Amino acid sequence: MRRILVALLALAALAPSAARARGPSTPEERKRAVETTRKLEKEPLARGAMDARKWLFQWIVEIPDVNVRSCTGPLDVLREDEDDQYAQLLYVQSVFGMAVFQIENPKKEKDWVAVQTAGIESVLRAYDSMRKADSELRYKALDRLEKARKDGKLAAVVKKEMASCGNPDDMGPAPSDAI
Repeated sequence: MRRILVALLALAALAPSAARARGPSTPEERKRAVETTRKLEKEPLARGAMDARKWLFQWIVEIPDVNVRSCTGPLDVLREDEDDQYAQLLYVQSVFGMAVFQIENPKKEKDWVAVQTAGIESVLRAYDSMRKADSELRYKALDRLEKARKDGKLAAVVKKEMASCGNPDDMGPAPSDAI
C-alpha cells in the first residue's frame, strides 16, 4: 500500500509545470471532483477507485485555484504506517475532502480549521465505509476523532491539535510541493 502514496506523490512531482500551463478548474471538473470524492467516501475499495484517486489527486495538483495544504496532526499515524493496506488510502482521502470543502464553500477557503475538519470528516466517512466491508478494521486515532465528531467537538480537536495550521509558514506542503 505504500506504493499508493508513492505513486500519487510521483504524480505531484511531475505536475508543477502542468499547473503553470493550465488555467483554473472548470465547473465540470469541480463537479466531477465533488462526485468522485463522495463516491470514494461511500465505496473506497470499489473497482476503479484507484484510477479515481489518481485523477483526483493529479487534478488537485495541477489546478491553480484550489489549494490544499497538509498539516501535522491526528492523521499522521495513517501516513506513517507504510505496511497498512488501508491507512494510505484514508490519509489521501483527507486531501480530497479539503479540496471539495473549498469548492463547495469558496468564502471559507481561508478558514483553516473548517478546511482541515472537512478533510478529516471525509476520512471518517471513508473509514466507516471500509469498516462495513471489514468489521475487524480499527484505528484508535480515527475512533477518537469519530467520537469527537459525534460529540460536536471535532473542530475543537482540530484547532487544538493542528494549531500550526493557523500559521501559513508552518503548514505542510501542498500536493504539488510533495516529495
